[in-house]
Amino acid sequence: MGAGSGTREHEMADPHDIVEVDVDVDALVDCADPYALFAAWRAAGPLLRTPSGFVVATSWQAAMDALRDPSATSGLIGQRYRDALPPGAARDELSHRINFLDPPDHPRVRALVSKAFTPRRVAELRPYVESTASSLLDELVARGRFDLLHDFCHQVPSLVISELLGVPVAERDRLTALSDAVTPLLGLSVTDDERTAAVAAAEEMHATLGELLADRQAHPGADLLSALAAAEEDGERLSRAELLSLAATLYSAGHRTTRDLTVNGMAVLLTGGGTFGPDVSSTVQEMLRFETPTLYVARVTTDGPVLVLLGAANRDPAAYGDADVFRPERWQVEPTPPTPLSFAFGAHYCLGASLARMEAEVMVGALAAVPLALDTTALEWRLRGPFRSLAALPVRVDAAATT
Repeated sequence: MGAGSGTREHEMADPHDIVEVDVDVDALVDCADPYALFAAWRAAGPLLRTPSGFVVATSWQAAMDALRDPSATSGLIGQRYRDALPPGAARDELSHRINFLDPPDHPRVRALVSKAFTPRRVAELRPYVESTASSLLDELVARGRFDLLHDFCHQVPSLVISELLGVPVAERDRLTALSDAVTPLLGLSVTDDERTAAVAAAEEMHATLGELLADRQAHPGADLLSALAAAEEDGERLSRAELLSLAATLYSAGHRTTRDLTVNGMAVLLTGGGTFGPDVSSTVQEMLRFETPTLYVARVTTDGPVLVLLGAANRDPAAYGDADVFRPERWQVEPTPPTPLSFAFGAHYCLGASLARMEAEVMVGALAAVPLALDTTALEWRLRGPFRSLAALPVRVDAAATT
């Protein structure tokens, strides 16, 4: 759903009205609940400049302005990784990430990826997602107790992205662990130990993906990796470094965002913070808004480096009535609120957004039919890079609700 679909007009933030404040964005790293922090920052102004020189966009409108600013670039972020990381897979992956490319590379690569990552391919995957979710959930319900994060919300999208890319199931758990190890490099700060582990993990991950890529180039199949290797636009093809970076990015983002979106939203429902909406689509839309899985993205504009707080924008009371209340019904009333910025916006809008939505709707729809209860007294939230999720979500089938 684009920003022009079902949105209402808001006052434009003055791009030059930047408040100089003593905001420590590193406070997000160890913050269990970032939303109180976001509210305090937003109260200081929609655009804040920190002592380190970052501009922080805290409101929905300021975030949208930054995301669609024609002067905004991402290439300098890629350059930061080229300067900061040693030669090798980690530097190649991050400096070639599609979301860190500027024209002419970005439109060229995105056009090639779009030819392979089509709505038709997503639609064709739905029966596989539905059957996978259904059979897996049947096994878990029979067990009675399980970790909703690891046993279901992770398993379904992990199997799907493996199927889509053509990654052997035997490799998916190892590749998942490796992609998680690389993730801290995307955050606001990274320890020396995390950096060392990330660099080593990227080398191992790219070695495995490189072998898969060579096999697909020699023996093309119906999978996305084969399609990416063969994709061509105006005589241009993806380079090996671009292909490996894309494969790593798609594999990582292809399971993480959907997993975190679903488990974060289910945590709200299971802790009594809200209820299922009138339909699964509005429930997932509210999950995206209320517990944003990716808290921030970065851009570089004429005002300098900008940290766009997607999580803060999605809880902006100027854009959403009762912003801190989980209320799926808001998406059933005209005029609908502005689209959540959970998948960003503009040229770097998430390529896999339609797949993530479809998978989440299938999983949430399946879970809605099962009487689940929380099987823990405490939840541990964690931030890995810009991604917020739970360490686990233990649940049990509520026998009392089935009798």
